[in-house]
Amino acid sequence: MKPQLLKLCLILSLFPLIFSLVSCQNQQPQDRGITITTNQSQSQQKQRRTALVIGNASYQDNPLKNSINDAEAMANALKDVGFDVILLENADLKQIENAIDTFHHQLKAGGVGLFYYAGHGIQVDGENYLIPVNAKLDVAEDVRYEAIPVGKVLARMEDAANQMNIVILDACRNNPFARKWRSSQRGLAPIQSARGALIAFATEPGGVAADGEGENGLYTSFLLKHLKTPNLDVELMFKRVREDLVQATQNKQVPWESSSLVGDFSFNPVTVAQSSPTPVQSASSQPNSTTAETYFKQGEDYRNNNQYDKALAAYTKAIEINPQYADAYYNRGNVYDDLKEYDKAIKDHNKALEINPQYADAYNNRGIVYRNLKEYDKAMADYNKAIEVNPQDADAYNNRGNLYYDLKEYDKAIKDYNKALEINPQVAEAYNNRGIVYRNLKEYDKAMADYNKAIEINPQYADVYNNRGLVYYNLKEYDKAMADYNKAIEINPQYANAYNNRGNVYYNLKEYDKAIKDYNKALEIDPKDPYASNNKKLAEEAKRNQ
Repeated sequence: MKPQLLKLCLILSLFPLIFSLVSCQNQQPQDRGITITTNQSQSQQKQRRTALVIGNASYQDNPLKNSINDAEAMANALKDVGFDVILLENADLKQIENAIDTFHHQLKAGGVGLFYYAGHGIQVDGENYLIPVNAKLDVAEDVRYEAIPVGKVLARMEDAANQMNIVILDACRNNPFARKWRSSQRGLAPIQSARGALIAFATEPGGVAADGEGENGLYTSFLLKHLKTPNLDVELMFKRVREDLVQATQNKQVPWESSSLVGDFSFNPVTVAQSSPTPVQSASSQPNSTTAETYFKQGEDYRNNNQYDKALAAYTKAIEINPQYADAYYNRGNVYDDLKEYDKAIKDHNKALEINPQYADAYNNRGIVYRNLKEYDKAMADYNKAIEVNPQDADAYNNRGNLYYDLKEYDKAIKDYNKALEINPQVAEAYNNRGIVYRNLKEYDKAMADYNKAIEINPQYADVYNNRGLVYYNLKEYDKAMADYNKAIEINPQYANAYNNRGNVYYNLKEYDKAIKDYNKALEIDPKDPYASNNKKLAEEAKRNQ
């Protein structure tokens, strides 16, 4: 006897059968949480400065000697001149994408943004790409799925609409993948900067930069030499770096910049002392904000690298030093949310809001926690408040749309996703989430269009491949469904839902051994997955009845 299978757990009310053919978990629309980093209290800030610094060295093909040293040295130098710094080392694709999202959010607060990258970078068809340490680039076309387009970084910085942006790419090294490819191009391609931006390359377009024999690469060593020069204009600073490097390499390496800066900027502005200077406070009388900020930034780095226990310890230390540090409570609450310690997360968000009742992101992220707890009224109130405080908060609209989805108010969900995308057309999660609603409504063409757009924005978005695979499954296009599940598993080898769903395809193709193998893998990853467990039983029975 052939067992009956339920097609979608999302429509259980319509088909009250026992077993589910696909897992519900990944079909829940995805929230957008925000992480905050600061370097000075708002009262201290004269010019907000935010930096994302990445150093990649541990490549399987052609590892680099100095890029980690370069990134750490740049991060420390930038902190010394007042930047809030996100530092990533030996980062994979997902870590870089998450950091870019965090960086983009911080830049919305205004001020000066700086992106620094040391590692392998290549150009393909005139587009520049930064290479994560886990990239698999067997052919040139793989860069579109395995690497970070420089254009994406620039677009996110430009979208933030802050006053000024600086991009520094110490990434013009030889292409380590060239020997695998049919053809390749040297160095990086030229980029035209947007208004209010400066883009600096370690060498001219098409040229190759040396990694260096000392502790730091040549280019970064000269950046470090001149960056802290008091009152030195940024464009003049890069000119001095170029002069030193040209002389040191006997014209073999010539740094290059494209600048459309408006106004002046110095990394280390120093005010001339007045004739009657203000008395200097003793160290014992000064507040401990600098120390608190140090622990805060450590917490940020730990969380970006999924070291949650260390992140909690660092944020807790920052709070001990400064009990009114709203951002530290807020970020610690986000870590507790990551760990599913929801009561502690709510307590920290409450404290952040007690200190700052206009903290839109705290309302947004507390709403995420309440949604996880299925306390939908409280979640709705928080999302509404976040939007009231900041009517341009795309993430709050996206998250409220998710809540309307949970409540089966699909028209309202779609309206909120539309608003999120109107505010920020690059929110891949909103396309994915709207696609889930359209699929639930069996509007498959619209769902497919949204999934395709999400993949265009983020080619490493495993959930979207899985969800698009479900649409292909509904349309009985099993080859395409299989390809999408394979891609989801390639991106995330611990993706239990994708194994379960691929098993369903094998089941329908009557390849029961393969189906059982995938269900077993799903259960190995998540032993409590009821769908994989039930589907495995069905496949084993079908095999016996062959």
